[in-house]
Amino acid sequence: MRLKRVLYFFSIIFLSITACQKVDIQYGTQVLDNQYTQVISIDTFTASLATINIDSFPTSGTGVTLLGGYFDTSFGRIDTRCYFDLNPPTYAKVYDSTRFDSLRLILRLNRNYYGDTTQPIHIDVSQLSQQILFPLNVYTFYNVDQFPVKPGFIGKGDFLVHPTYYTDSITISLADTLGQTLLKKLKNPLDLDLQNNDNFLHYFNGLCLSSNKSTNLILNCKDSAIMRLSYSKPGPDTLEHHHIDFTLSNRQHHFNHIDVDRSKTALKNLSHYDSIIPSSQLNNRAYSQYASGVMTKITFPTIYNLLKIPYYSKILSAQLKVVPVRGSYDTYYFLPPSLNLFTTNLTNSLGGALTSPGTNSAETGNLILDYITGDNTAYTYDVSNYIKSLITNAQAYSYSLTNSPANNYGLLLVPSSPASITQFSRVIVGDKNQPQNFRTLLQINYLTVQPQ
Repeated sequence: MRLKRVLYFFSIIFLSITACQKVDIQYGTQVLDNQYTQVISIDTFTASLATINIDSFPTSGTGVTLLGGYFDTSFGRIDTRCYFDLNPPTYAKVYDSTRFDSLRLILRLNRNYYGDTTQPIHIDVSQLSQQILFPLNVYTFYNVDQFPVKPGFIGKGDFLVHPTYYTDSITISLADTLGQTLLKKLKNPLDLDLQNNDNFLHYFNGLCLSSNKSTNLILNCKDSAIMRLSYSKPGPDTLEHHHIDFTLSNRQHHFNHIDVDRSKTALKNLSHYDSIIPSSQLNNRAYSQYASGVMTKITFPTIYNLLKIPYYSKILSAQLKVVPVRGSYDTYYFLPPSLNLFTTNLTNSLGGALTSPGTNSAETGNLILDYITGDNTAYTYDVSNYIKSLITNAQAYSYSLTNSPANNYGLLLVPSSPASITQFSRVIVGDKNQPQNFRTLLQINYLTVQPQ
């Protein structure tokens, strides 16, 4: 009798342990604590990619002066121009017996750049022939805006720049005739052109900084441009050297114009404001470089098929892995350190930024860089709430599963602001037809509950 009780006791323990163990199965399925409920992990729901043309975006008041241009083998020839106006120095009657020395434009770098720093950057300085003013009911300038300039340049030069060390500013000599004219006006108390801001802006409309096709570098400078007039004046024993500064006037009048020529690239047909090219027509790739007018759109056209799965209950989590194409980036063509995901619809306009579940902080991709093989380079996002909302909308409005509206909704891949409109790092993303380690994937963990 005692032996039977012992055997019965161990039998109960064995059965209890067996019942609590999860079945060891292949990737894709994990069994929970009973035979009716399962968590399924699957990555076969397609993340479809496309490249979108951006018509225009605001560039005024960013605090960044763009200088130069460069040719990108994938995105085309990119050229920048910066426009701004200046304030005169505070007027004072101290210019008698002064002599003109020089007129220079001083630009201070902020260390960001894109392109080849081993070659000089060419900079041209032009005087505007029209005052910078907003059109009626418009309060910002865009990448497509520009103002006419007077013939010829008032300054130009080629500069070898080391933006991450040594070089902290660029100084460009301006025309002596302009400097002499400005000093002459300061000497004459009856000349009102420099005696207040409004008078000066009517007389001196502003400046435009541009480059030429020989340049293969874009520099970021601060918006603290200074036009410095240096002069000398007799002192008791020797000449005294002085200077006055014309400083940036209205920061909302400071803006960057960006030209892009894609005619020699795979993106040559991406020219109209509503252009969109699926990755299947771009060698299974999608492109994103917001500052040159290009975005990647990600949609999930088969996501509603999840509702067709037998015993589907709900989504537990979803992760999007955005993978750059092998060889599409290096230390020259470097990747954006952070990329946001913005919701969008059929109009392809920017919606709200996706935030990390449980927080209000925008997801930035948690970039992992692998310069050795590239196999592990990826941006990853928790898109659980976004995918759940797609499914919830489908259930609430009874969308047709055979004619999925998920093609109209999606996510846009955009660098974090303000880098999106002031820096030119870019990413080329692989779709489902790229080699195994270079595909953009949506992985979903969902719950199924079978009836007992």
